[in-house]
Amino acid sequence: MSKYLIVNADDFGYSYSINKGIIEAHTNGIVTSTSVMVYATAAHKAKELTKFPDLSIGLHFMLNELVDIAAELERQVDKFASIVGKSPDHIDTHKRSTTDEGIKEVLEDYAKNHNVPIRNFNVKHIGSFGIHSGDCSVAQLKRSIDEATGEYNELMTHAGYSDDYLREHSSYNDPREDELKSICNPAIKQYIQEKGLILVNWNSLLASS
Repeated sequence: MSKYLIVNADDFGYSYSINKGIIEAHTNGIVTSTSVMVYATAAHKAKELTKFPDLSIGLHFMLNELVDIAAELERQVDKFASIVGKSPDHIDTHKRSTTDEGIKEVLEDYAKNHNVPIRNFNVKHIGSFGIHSGDCSVAQLKRSIDEATGEYNELMTHAGYSDDYLREHSSYNDPREDELKSICNPAIKQYIQEKGLILVNWNSLLASS
């Protein structure tokens, strides 16, 4: 059985420096997908992502405790479509899990009605590189890739460049550059090939279902 790996860069739109890094992580590294924070300061630049045909573009769903989750999802999907010019290729979440109570049920309904893949629902999710482990090294990236034991797997990354704006607004700032450096290391593409993994994006998953 073939095994497939999606490498998603979260947080597109958070800052212009993150946007720059994510595009570099796709063009020079292993990133095959990104997800957009539609209310963030540089979200409007997501309209330029469609020039990269091998990059799938998803919604990075942002929530606070007070909103109607279903209504807010519709608002953000509509906002996404107004920026990118199409519906999201997949949905994941910002600082919350897609499997949290209340969120999971809304996303399950949306996925069923719109045939949109959701993080944790359709593939094996790998979150051990970077932000949660605190390790952005090439060695840790290889260990995370080793976790890709399902047919379809998604490796979450937070690649980007840092700047003063990001340091002011996000607790996860400078390490994003370390993630980017590892993701663009030529040894990583070779390692993925040696593991017998095929790099794909979320659209490949839809095509196979």
